Amino acid sequence: MTFLHLLVLALGVVAAVVAADLLGHRDIGPWPVGLVALLMFPVAGWFYSPWLAALALGLGLGASAVITVSWARSVIRRRHARRTQARDRDQARTRQLEKHPLRKL
Repeated sequence: MTFLHLLVLALGVVAAVVAADLLGHRDIGPWPVGLVALLMFPVAGWFYSPWLAALALGLGLGASAVITVSWARSVIRRRHARRTQARDRDQARTRQLEKHPLRKL
């Protein structure tokens, strides 16, 4: 690949991240960007265009990065929520045992 192809690839990554962010604000998600990237690969092969292939690769890399980061954030959020629920449950159990009348014996 030439420098210009790498530049197009980098622009594709940036375009994918921006498009995924804009779609995320509309509560759609980044999946349409990945779908467009997948559809661009056969078009690039049909026209034998390295420019379209570089753009499709950039869009695919950007979309996969955004999807991976959002997936990791959701996993971390779920783990944090479970931890706080377990901590609250343990604290409630401790308070209940401290108030138990047989404990004073």
